[in-house]
Amino acid sequence: MAHSLKSLIYLLLVISGFSLSASNIGEQRNLFKVDKVIIKGLKKVEKEAVLEKISTKAGQVVTNYNLKNDIEKIYNLKYFESVEAHQEGKNLVYILKEKPIVAEIKLLGNDEVSSDDITGVLKVKEYSILDINTVKTDIKAILKLYEEKGFYLANAKYKVQSIDDENVRLSFLISEFDKVKVKKVTFLGNQAFSDDELKGIMETREESLFSFMSGSGSFKELGFRTDVERIKYFYRTKGYLQVNLGTPEVTISEDKKWVFVTVKVNEGPKFKIRDIKFGGEVLFEEEKLLKDIQLKSGDVYSEELLRTDIQKLTELYQDEGYAFANVLRTLQVVPGENLVDIQFSFEKGKIARFGTISIKGNTKTRDKVVRRELRIKEGTKFSGSKLRESKENVNRLGFFEPGSVIFNTVSPPGSDDVIDVEITVKEQSTGQISLGAGYSTATGGFFQASIAQNNFRGLGQQLSFRTNLAAQQTTFSLSFTEPYFLDTLWTTGGEIFTEENQQFNSYDFKRQGFSGRL
Repeated sequence: MAHSLKSLIYLLLVISGFSLSASNIGEQRNLFKVDKVIIKGLKKVEKEAVLEKISTKAGQVVTNYNLKNDIEKIYNLKYFESVEAHQEGKNLVYILKEKPIVAEIKLLGNDEVSSDDITGVLKVKEYSILDINTVKTDIKAILKLYEEKGFYLANAKYKVQSIDDENVRLSFLISEFDKVKVKKVTFLGNQAFSDDELKGIMETREESLFSFMSGSGSFKELGFRTDVERIKYFYRTKGYLQVNLGTPEVTISEDKKWVFVTVKVNEGPKFKIRDIKFGGEVLFEEEKLLKDIQLKSGDVYSEELLRTDIQKLTELYQDEGYAFANVLRTLQVVPGENLVDIQFSFEKGKIARFGTISIKGNTKTRDKVVRRELRIKEGTKFSGSKLRESKENVNRLGFFEPGSVIFNTVSPPGSDDVIDVEITVKEQSTGQISLGAGYSTATGGFFQASIAQNNFRGLGQQLSFRTNLAAQQTTFSLSFTEPYFLDTLWTTGGEIFTEENQQFNSYDFKRQGFSGRL
C-alpha cells in the first residue's frame, strides 16, 4: 500500500510548465497523514516563501487534489524550473529546482535606438530570477518601442547562455532594418476637405526631399492612430458630428522600404445647432448663460467650441464656490434634419474654500516669487477662474520647464468642503551668456559679450551685464530690475553705463551715468 501511495505522489509532478488537470489524477483520494513537510533544493529562495503557499500542513491528511493544487501554487511562484512531490515515510517532501539568476543582460544589434531606451522598457533586470514569460513580454515591448520610432519591420529574439550552475547571460538580439517611409497617404470619400488639408492636420508626413532634416516621413503605427483621431476631431469642429473613418489600409512595398496608406472617410452631413437648453441645478438666468457661451442657435456645430463652453460654464459655478460642479452635455440629433439640440445639465455639489497652498520642486526660486503670482488665497472661497489664472501666471514667469507646472487639488480626509492646492514645479535654467567677435572697417576688430540672469537670487529679479570692446570704442552697462518693489505691484530698476568713442578725428566722446526706472 505504501509503495502505491509513493508512486501516485511521484506522478503528481509539474515540470517546465506542464500542469495536471483533474482528469489526470482521477477521483479525490486520501493519501496519507503528513507528519512533516520538507522542502529540498532551495539555494536562493526562502523556505518560508514556499511553505506559505502550501495548504497541506503537518498533521493533516493529504489528498491527491491537495497535492496537485500545492504543486501548481509552488510552480506559479515563477522561481522554479521543476517541482516534484514525494512521500518519504510519513513525510511529504518537495524537491525543487530553482531557475537561474540573470547575471548579465546584453543588447546586440541596436544601432539606431539607444541601450538606455531599450533597458527602460524591460521588466527583466540583472540579478533577478529568469522567467521566460517575462522575457517574451520584453520582446514585445522592444518591438513596440521600435515601431514608435519608425522601425516598423524591426525584429527581436532572445538567447539564454549558461554562465555556471546558478547564473545565465540573457541576450536580446535585435535586427533593426531601415525605417519604413510613408510614400503616399490617400483619402477616399472626403468631399468637404481636400487631401492636402487633411494631411496638414496629421503628424505623419509623406517622404519628401527635406525629410532628412525634419525627421518626417517615417511610419509610426501609434502616431498614425493618433492622426486618425485628429482628423475626426477636425471634422467635428466643422459641424460633421457623425464623421467616421475606417481602419486605415497599410500596404508595404516589396522591398519593405515604403508604406502606402489609404483612409476611407465617411463625412456624413454638416450639422447646425437648433436649440440650446439648460437643466439640472441651474443657478443663473438663461439669458446670462447664453451670453457667456460661444455656441449660438443657428451656428455650425463645433466640438472645440462645445468643450470651451463646458469649461466656461463650469468656471461660472466654481467662481461661486462650487468646486465640484459638473456640467454634462447631451446632443440630440433632430430626426430627418441636419440639426442638433444641445442640453447642458448642471450638478453644483458643495460649496468649498481653499485650504493649504503648498509649493514643491522650487529648489532655487523662493516660495514668495510663486505665491505673488497666485490669484487664490488660503481660506477664501473656491474660484475656478482664479485657479486657472494662477497657473497661467506661474507658467508665464519662465522660471520652470514647460509643462512642469502642475496644480493638484485634493480634499484632506474628513473635510470635503476644503480644497488643498499643491503646486509642483521643475526649475529650468534662467541665465544666458552670449559671446561674439567680428571686424568692421569703422572700428576694426571688436568683441561683444553679455550675461543675463532673469531669476537673480531666486527672487525673480533681473540682472544683466553687456560690453562691447574695440580699439576705438568701448561700452559697458549693468542693469537691474525688481519686478515687485518691497512686495508691492511697483516695478523698479536702474542701469549704470559707460561709453567711450575715439573714432572721430576732431574729438573724443566719453559718457558715464546711470538711469532709474519706476
